[in-house]
Amino acid sequence: MRSVKNYLLILTLLLGSVHLKAQNTGADELLSQYHQISEKEIYNWVETLSSPKYKGRLAGTREYIQAAEWVAVKLKEWGLECGGSNNTYFQWFDRPWVEIQDQGEISLILPQKGDRIICKKYTFPDEAMVGMATGGGETTGEVVFAGYGVTAPELGYDDYKNIDVKGKIVMVSRDVPYKDVTNPEYSKWVKYCYHNEKLENAVRHGARGLLYLSGNSANPNISYDPSIIVFGISETVSDDIFAACNRDMKEVFARIDKHIRPESFNTGVNVTLKASSVYHKSAKACNVIGVIPGTNPALKDESVIIGGHLDGVGFIGETIFPGAWDNATGVACMLATAKAMGLSGMKPERTIIFIFTGGEEVGLLGAKEYVRNPLLPLDKVICYINLDMTGNGTGLGIGNGRSYPDLLHWFEEANNNYIHRPFTATKKSPNYGRPRSDSAPFEQAGVKVMALYVTGAYKKGYYHLPQDKSETITPEVMEDLAKLLYLGLPGIVNN
Repeated sequence: MRSVKNYLLILTLLLGSVHLKAQNTGADELLSQYHQISEKEIYNWVETLSSPKYKGRLAGTREYIQAAEWVAVKLKEWGLECGGSNNTYFQWFDRPWVEIQDQGEISLILPQKGDRIICKKYTFPDEAMVGMATGGGETTGEVVFAGYGVTAPELGYDDYKNIDVKGKIVMVSRDVPYKDVTNPEYSKWVKYCYHNEKLENAVRHGARGLLYLSGNSANPNISYDPSIIVFGISETVSDDIFAACNRDMKEVFARIDKHIRPESFNTGVNVTLKASSVYHKSAKACNVIGVIPGTNPALKDESVIIGGHLDGVGFIGETIFPGAWDNATGVACMLATAKAMGLSGMKPERTIIFIFTGGEEVGLLGAKEYVRNPLLPLDKVICYINLDMTGNGTGLGIGNGRSYPDLLHWFEEANNNYIHRPFTATKKSPNYGRPRSDSAPFEQAGVKVMALYVTGAYKKGYYHLPQDKSETITPEVMEDLAKLLYLGLPGIVNN
């Protein structure tokens, strides 16, 4: 049996301050809902969202909309108010998507001694993966290595200088040769990091195919152009290409990075690419927004926003990328907190907004849409708290927490006095790199941002791979993360 001291401590954390408008008769319900947060229920939600029914939840697909509707039904059941348009939970935006109909095919024609050649095919998904926004058809051509695929005349850098890729297959790497993302100089390079820019630059130079040195994980965040076929390739493929022309890929990139000077060349290796795709131009996706309104007339326009992306990377042919860790886990933690708060009858002074974003995987589209059209003024947002990939580990963490000690201490007290997990918090540091989190649009709009995350991973994670299934997560730490959020939020919204 828990001590009276612990009971009062939990109650104090839940109430957040003596100014919370809740009668003593509601205290038992607040505490009861805290104890109802359950790892079993959280795990079941992850299983549901990552099930074949939702086919990886790619934003724009019918299955994503079905997942969004499932979340909205839960929010309504728990008493959260609608935060979307036209008195619904949904905030809609355009989201064209590309349906990849099969696994495609990639094969190299490798020259051998004595004028012999071999044709080597590569396996999906371990060695190569058809691009998730690829054009369709078949093409054969010479592979031309073009470094980072960057043409930046204002920086005196052009990977395409002195090479001709017209009608050929260009091979480029992600990122840029300038590596220090903490240096403001990086901001001059960041626009060339985007996958879209690399593909569009290849098209401008007349390439018929693109081999992207981005590993073999699925990536829907890239432009669609019907004129070019795209494959992401692992080092197995790139090493074969470099070996065929007696070069070492790591050494080549080391020289490019050291001197910030291109080193592009024709490989003499031919490749055949095959893909089948259908472009859905007029599709839409949505955010799902649930609200617990503030009750203090002077403070109710101020808000705390809890966000996490509902979308995943979808499917390729019959292969589904379930998206359990990324990010059914963050969504499930949010649902657990929303349920406990909604059913407890908690009456915060400031407003609490839960945003299940769509389109994070394709360029933070949902977060950008909310920032353009917020429910409440952005200049009155106390903070935005992001939850992404929160399902594998033993400890708890708050990104940027040490930069905002007035917010952090509510979570520190909750963990130190009740949850007792290993706990860490980081301080905000400069990063001029490509924004990759839903936090970024909020931060760019002047909002304080933090991230709840999990530390001490002990199961193998499968980022953007078909193996990202519910059995790879640790629901017991997710229960405690949801409880941490439940305990910490009242202090922020009532003080």
